[in-house]
Amino acid sequence: MSWLTFKLCVEKSFLWLKTYWHFPVVVIYTLVLWLVFRKDGSAAIGALEIRSDSYKKQIDVINTLHKTELKKKEEINKVFNETIEKIDVQIKKRNEVLDRDKKKRVKEIVENHSDNPEELAKLVKESFGFEIVE
Repeated sequence: MSWLTFKLCVEKSFLWLKTYWHFPVVVIYTLVLWLVFRKDGSAAIGALEIRSDSYKKQIDVINTLHKTELKKKEEINKVFNETIEKIDVQIKKRNEVLDRDKKKRVKEIVENHSDNPEELAKLVKESFGFEIVE
């Protein structure tokens, strides 16, 4: 092998390393990790199992919270629809129309006071001038 051939190989190798540096880094990193952790793999497997169990528990908690939020939202929507129906009946008796602004106000009242029916009825009475009778 002549000097020019060696020089050409080194230049091509350097250019390849400069362009694709991440491949040799990953290989070296993998070899170092293998050398360091090859003695006892049970600790790493145990850590992975603990992490997997923790992940499953977190997912279960998130799913439970999501179901609870959906139920609460359904209850609020039910109260909202019932309130809108009652208000529609009262407004039709007065020959008025329930416009978008009034519906927004009702939705706001229901969202803020859905768990307190007395306060809900009081605010509807103050806002629209009539009582909601159950």
